[in-house]
Amino acid sequence: MSFRPFSLGDVLLLQRLRKYSTPLQIERILLEPISPVRTVLHSCFPWYRPGSFTYVLRQEEHGLAREGLIQLHLRPHSHEADVTLLSPALDAPPGHPAIWQKLLSHSAQHIIRQKVSRLFSDPPDQPLLVNTFKQVGFALLTRVTIWRLGSAPLAWPDSSPATVRLQRAADAWELEQLYQRITPMPAQQLEMGLAPNQAEDGRSSPILSNPHQAPMTGYVLADERGGGLTGCVQILWGKRCAWIRLWIDTNDPQTENAHLLLRFALQRIIEAPQARRAYIGVRAYQTGLNALLSDYGFAPFTDRVLMVRNILQWRRQAVDQRMPTLEAAQEIVPGSLAIPEVDS
Repeated sequence: MSFRPFSLGDVLLLQRLRKYSTPLQIERILLEPISPVRTVLHSCFPWYRPGSFTYVLRQEEHGLAREGLIQLHLRPHSHEADVTLLSPALDAPPGHPAIWQKLLSHSAQHIIRQKVSRLFSDPPDQPLLVNTFKQVGFALLTRVTIWRLGSAPLAWPDSSPATVRLQRAADAWELEQLYQRITPMPAQQLEMGLAPNQAEDGRSSPILSNPHQAPMTGYVLADERGGGLTGCVQILWGKRCAWIRLWIDTNDPQTENAHLLLRFALQRIIEAPQARRAYIGVRAYQTGLNALLSDYGFAPFTDRVLMVRNILQWRRQAVDQRMPTLEAAQEIVPGSLAIPEVDS
């Protein structure tokens, strides 16, 4: 079996397998679809700073030839990466779960050289795909339903309250606190790569990240009584659509703030003519948003499963640095220094 980084000699293989590919990271696909051919060709030239890595699998066992491709995209300013493409698809004629398992396992070993410690993926919510990822060490973080606004959003009077303002760098600490309040602890531990009862250790929460480097504008909702931030909405701008990230307590029976932030985001999208569609992801623990989205014309688009694998874990461990005890020297027994007499 041969597993290695992609080279220019593999272009024909890429052309042959691309029609059988399973693209992943749907948020990135919708915002800025990038051809896998262009991605891999950029990585072959030294003057491009590598942000993506492509690996090739070729194997011949028992007369059966199998081959595949995997692409990984590095997240900026972190030690994390996303699986963005696997080929061939499992439902394609040349596809097989064993190919994906080999691609995922061997690429994890190679990507460590880029100081990547965690891999993310979002396969479609299908048992065969999800179980294939689980068998190589991926854990289920949460299920996500992607909702799509079927037509251009309706216009509302722009009655933006004074408590909604642009997100600022100074909001980082309060946004971290907001993320912790609205996200279940098991999801936090998987998403942040934390062990149980472990502190954050300086890592940024997803509410502060932009893994796809898409243009983003964020707005925060301040508590009128001075109690910090009660919600946040962020808009990621693509070439033809916008992606809404809504950070708010969905278990709160009072939904006024959720309506306020969503309406505020849709108003901003109306003002941007290039955004013809709007998408939003609703996690399994955010089901309180479903009825709200239906009220604004959103409909379910696809179901995904967000998964993560820790491929390198740093662990703090106490090291005993005491000096080893020196063995005491045995007592010296005095001996006779008398020169023996020699018989004449």
